[in-house]
Amino acid sequence: MAGRREKKSSIQGKWLKEALAAQDMSVYRLAKELGYSREKFYRHIGNKTYLSSESLAEIAGKFPTMNMRYVLTGEGAPMMGK
Repeated sequence: MAGRREKKSSIQGKWLKEALAAQDMSVYRLAKELGYSREKFYRHIGNKTYLSSESLAEIAGKFPTMNMRYVLTGEGAPMMGK
């Protein structure tokens, strides 16, 4: 289980925050468009929780220019094609 925790800790919420900024989007708007509470995303940005694969898939579907590889790994640019 310790190995699993080490893997999860490498996902950082700041990458979502940076991807949102590159899209000129607020956490409030993201939450509203997806029908979630802002707290869900603020907890992730604060590295207190992780987003589910379903939430990530919804973000990718709703915002196709957001680079989900960046959101998950911090690699590449926050927006696709940049």
